[in-house]
Amino acid sequence: MLPGPYSRIYHYHLKKCGGSSLNRWLDTLTFDDRTFDPTWQTSWLLGDWQTEMNLPGSAAEMATKRALFHWADVVHSHAALRRFVPAGTLSFTILRDPVDRLASQITDFRRLVPADTVAVPDSIRGMIEDTTRLPMRALLERYGHSEGRMQLDNYITRSLAAGRIGRKVLRVENAETLLETALDALENDYDLAGLLEEFDVSRNALCAIAGLPPARPIATLNVSRPDSTDTAEIVDAEDILRDLTRVDRIVYNRARALFEDRHRAVGEAYGMADFERDHAARLLSHLKGRHCDGATRYSVRSPLAGAGFHGRDCAGDPVCAVWTGPETATTLYVPTPRDMQVSLLVWIRGYAAERQREQLRIRIDGRPAVHHLTPCDGYADLLSADVCSANDFVRLEIELDETLDAMDSGCDSRDDRKRGLSFDSYGWRPLRPAGGANGFA
Repeated sequence: MLPGPYSRIYHYHLKKCGGSSLNRWLDTLTFDDRTFDPTWQTSWLLGDWQTEMNLPGSAAEMATKRALFHWADVVHSHAALRRFVPAGTLSFTILRDPVDRLASQITDFRRLVPADTVAVPDSIRGMIEDTTRLPMRALLERYGHSEGRMQLDNYITRSLAAGRIGRKVLRVENAETLLETALDALENDYDLAGLLEEFDVSRNALCAIAGLPPARPIATLNVSRPDSTDTAEIVDAEDILRDLTRVDRIVYNRARALFEDRHRAVGEAYGMADFERDHAARLLSHLKGRHCDGATRYSVRSPLAGAGFHGRDCAGDPVCAVWTGPETATTLYVPTPRDMQVSLLVWIRGYAAERQREQLRIRIDGRPAVHHLTPCDGYADLLSADVCSANDFVRLEIELDETLDAMDSGCDSRDDRKRGLSFDSYGWRPLRPAGGANGFA
């Protein structure tokens, strides 16, 4: 799956630290039947004292945690699984300013509906319901050191320490006693400790470490920013917010220092030339195409190498497809035979709006190229363009003038993603020489 020393990825998804936006992108790095399913494990460290604090880890539970990394190539979870990660796994996490994270967590609780908490223990459900009844100060005073300890009292510190000592963190009243464990885990257990405030640089550093194409903006998901009313509450609760994040502040400041020392330079410098020189051929050699009417065809259900597209729609289903966006430019790396005249192909399902068809233009290995859109059964278009590459791959860039959400495109769906075109496969077909060695039929 990856070109370097890593065969898997583990994302320790700390809550309200930008992880939901990352996870759909991470899933495109492997086959759609090799992605993580959260139903494989029970809820983890919600903080309920009756059901969790004194619950011993059974042999079956421990075995399941280890098995997760054999069932999936990419595991992203709120669960503290670092102890169970096999060798050869790239482990990373993302941190966020502690006060901002805690305020965002409360805002997120407030938007939940009863159906969202059906499986949540009673004490935690009561706390979540009270987020809509109580102002922030009263909520934190009521729950910060009791039922809400795990979620509200120095959550970052407790979560990092849980990666080492598991549910024991629930028994700890004073998070300061977990500080040394959390700092040691931060410094030694993760190949990357990124920052939400440096999200794009953090993700690009991850790409450099993993040998992936350089990062470009991705759609943000599960955003719960405080509104103006919440801001007033934050000011009113400023002292208790500081108290409940005082240890997290030490951990976060250390994470910022580590980020500057270990990751900023590579995250800012890593680019397309580095990927193509050092990683592209090996990464693309893992792809498995299939024969289709004389063409080699790669499905979007397989790993996708590139940037500028959303996560898979209908993953695991034969109708699985990917929309380009949110940017107007999409990069797709296609494995092709070296020094062979071929026609690149992209099977296009449709466009967010028909006018985008006329906007479409392409570049091959950085140079503008002529393309053709021809009819194809079951598709809006078959895009083709002729090329002969000196490498074992081609960089295909598809550009549009605009990407559109459902309202902009005039359709009835509720899809608020900025979208370009939808495709389900891509590949190449050999061309027969015509008019000499450099000609194309």
